[in-house]
Amino acid sequence: MPAHEPVAPPSFPPPSLEQWRALVDKDLKGAPYAKKLVTRTLEGIEIQPLYTRADLPAPAAVADWPGQAPFTRGAQGSDAVPGWDIRQEVTHPDPATAARQVRQELARGADSLQLALDPAGATGVAVRSADDLDLVLAGADLSATRIALKSGARFVQMAHQLREVWERRGIAAADARADLLADPVGAWVVRGGVPGGIEALLADMARLAADSARETPQVRAVKVAGCPFHDAGADDAQELAAILAGGLACLKAMDAGGLSLAAASRQIHVCVAVDGQFFGDIAKLRALRTLWSRLIEASGGDAEARRALLHARTSWRMMTARDPWVNLLRTTTAAFAAAVGGAEVVTVLPFDAAVNEPDDFSRRLARNVQIVLEQEAHLGQVLDPAGGCWHLEARTAALSERAWALFQQIEGRGGLVACLRDGWFQERIAASRQARARDVATRRIPLTGVSEYPQLDERPVARPRPVPPPGGPAAPAPLQDAIAPLAAVRLAEPFEALRDAADRHLAATGARPRAFLANLGGLAQFSARAAFTRNLLAAGGIAAEGEDGYDDPAALAAALRASGCRLAVICSTDELYAERLPAAAAALKGAGAATVVVAGRMGEDEAAWRAAGVDRAIYLGCDVLETLGALLDGLEVQR
Repeated sequence: MPAHEPVAPPSFPPPSLEQWRALVDKDLKGAPYAKKLVTRTLEGIEIQPLYTRADLPAPAAVADWPGQAPFTRGAQGSDAVPGWDIRQEVTHPDPATAARQVRQELARGADSLQLALDPAGATGVAVRSADDLDLVLAGADLSATRIALKSGARFVQMAHQLREVWERRGIAAADARADLLADPVGAWVVRGGVPGGIEALLADMARLAADSARETPQVRAVKVAGCPFHDAGADDAQELAAILAGGLACLKAMDAGGLSLAAASRQIHVCVAVDGQFFGDIAKLRALRTLWSRLIEASGGDAEARRALLHARTSWRMMTARDPWVNLLRTTTAAFAAAVGGAEVVTVLPFDAAVNEPDDFSRRLARNVQIVLEQEAHLGQVLDPAGGCWHLEARTAALSERAWALFQQIEGRGGLVACLRDGWFQERIAASRQARARDVATRRIPLTGVSEYPQLDERPVARPRPVPPPGGPAAPAPLQDAIAPLAAVRLAEPFEALRDAADRHLAATGARPRAFLANLGGLAQFSARAAFTRNLLAAGGIAAEGEDGYDDPAALAAALRASGCRLAVICSTDELYAERLPAAAAALKGAGAATVVVAGRMGEDEAAWRAAGVDRAIYLGCDVLETLGALLDGLEVQR
C-alpha cells in the first residue's frame, strides 16, 4: 500500500441488544429487569430503557414527510412559514384593564389573542355588549390580528357582538379573522348542563359554522377541545379519544346543517393540553394529528380535509399555587414540547394563574417563554425534530392504538354524548384521576415546591381578586340536560390544603406545627434520613427541629422535653435501629411524645417496634398525603 494512502481504522462490530441486556442483567444482580428499568404510563404503555430500530412501527404507520397525510410528522411542509402562533389569553374582569392588556400583548410579541369572556366577570372579561367588546379590542387591528372568543355556551351571542364590532370598524367579511370557539360538548361537561340541551347547542354550532363558511372565509367557528377532559383527570388516550368522539359529534351536526365534510373540517380548531411530560406531550401531538387524519379519511375526506390545526395549551392541572415560580419550569417544558410536537398555536398560562388574576409581570414571562423558544432557540426552524426517534415513533404508535380503540368503544356505545349522559366516560376519567392521585400522594409523581423541596418560609404570591364592574347580568338561563360535570382539579391541591391548614394554625397560635428529629448516632448515620424527614414534613407545613445525634436514651428524652414537641421522628441507619430503636422509642414516649415515627420501613421488626412505642413509619413510596394528614390531626391542627 502506498505510504500516502490513509490506513482505515480497525472496525468494531456493533454490540447486539442481547449483549447489552446480558451486561444489564449482570449489574441488576438478579433484580427483575421489568420492575427496575421498565416504566408504565397511566395509559398502560411500557417505556423501555433502550430503543433500537427494531422498535420502529411498521412502515405503513410512519409518515414519509412533514406536510403529508396522515400528518404524524406535522401538518406543515417545507414551504410553510417557520414558527407558530403565540396566542396569549386575557382574563381580567374589567374591560378597560383588559383593553390595556390587549394592547400590551400585541405590542410585545403575541401574534393572536384569546379572550376569556364572562358577563359576570367571575372567570373572564365582563363583556356584556358589543360596546364592551369594542372597548376591549380597541388596540387590535381586527383585519390583521386573529381574535379567539372563549365564551362557553354563549358562542352565538359573542359571535354576533364580534360581527357588530367588525361592521363598526368597516372590516370586510373577507378580511375578518377570528376563532369563535363554539364548543358545545366542552361547555356541557364543564357546567354539567347547558341552556336548551346539548342537541340544541350542537345545532346552534352548526348554524354558526355554516354562516362562517359562507360569509367569512378566515373565521373558524368550532373548537374541539380535550382540555376539559385533561384538567378533570383524563389520561392521554382518554383525552385523544374525547377529541375524536367530540369532533365526530360536531361533524355530524354540521353535516345535518348542510355543510360538506371539507367545509366542516375547515371550521374546526382542535385544542389539546400539554402538561410538561416532555416526551409524552410530543407523542400526544403526533398521535392526535395521525388520529384526526384517520377520522376524516374514514368519513370520506380528502388529504387537505384531513389536516388538523392544533392549538396546544399548557395544562391547568399541573399548575401550583404554592411556590408558583416552579410553574415557569413546567410551562417552559410544556411549550418546548408543543413546539417540537408541531403545534400551530400555543398558549402558555402565566406562572401565577392558580393564585389569582395574573399581573403584567407574569403575563410578560408567559409571553416571553414562547418568544425565546421561537426566536432565540429557533425551534420553529426545524420540521418534526422528533421524527426518527425510535422511542417517540414507538410511543406515538402505541398511544394512537389505545386512543383509537377507546374512541371505537365510545362510538360503539352511541357516541360521546351518550357516554357522557349515562356517566360511563366520567367514570373512566375518575378512575384515571384516582390512579394519578395515588401516584401524587406517594410522590411517585413529585411536585417540586409542593410535595418535594417545599419552602416553609416562602413568601406567597398573593393579590386580591379584581372586582368585576357593577351592573352584572341577571340570573343566568337555567341549565338543562344535566350530567355529571367534569371539574378541573389541580394535582397539587391536596398538599396545598395541608399547607393552608398549617398556616392557619400558625396565624392562630403564633407557632407552626413542629416535629422533633430524634437522631440516633453520628451525622453519617442520621443525616440522609433526617433530610428525607425534613422534606416530607415540610410538604404538610410541619417544621422539623433538631440537628444533634444521640447515643443515650435519657439524653434523647431530655432533648425532646426541652423542645416542647409532641411529635418525634427517629432517624438513623437500619443497623442502629436494630440496636437502639426500641429503647429510643420507649424513652420518647416516656418523655411526652404523643406520636413517634420512624424514618424507614419497619419490616420484620414492626411488632417489636410498635410495642416499644412506634406509631407509624415514613419511607420512600409511603402515602405521604395520608401520613401528613394523620400527623396534623395528632398535632390538633384544624383541617
